[in-house]
Amino acid sequence: MEAGNDWLLKFLSAFAAMSENERDAALDALSPESRDALLALAEVRAKTAETDLIGVLDDGHGGLERLYGVTEPSDLFAVINLAVRDRPELVVDALFAAVVVHRGWAHGHPAAILALREEWIWHVHEQISGL
Repeated sequence: MEAGNDWLLKFLSAFAAMSENERDAALDALSPESRDALLALAEVRAKTAETDLIGVLDDGHGGLERLYGVTEPSDLFAVINLAVRDRPELVVDALFAAVVVHRGWAHGHPAAILALREEWIWHVHEQISGL
């Protein structure tokens, strides 16, 4: 995460430990830009709570597999740029899958990421077994 966005993580960490009055004061003290960023995050998190993450992993991994087939670096860059412009949701799915699926299995990785990846792997296994 960029250094400019570190404030958001620090703010959320501190915010979770605050009383109701402290939270109200902290929100009032934010700049309009920071408040907008916090509201945007809240909106995205609410939408994400309703999202089928296994489906996102399926779609994202499929998109990554298609990208792996592109052999020329300039073509790969062009295809990604085109997707960002015309189908940003595909880029989000692929980026999500890349981080979740390709993250190492070592201890210390977030348990929720490891659990989601394991659930997705069993999902794929069941799909393959059913063929």
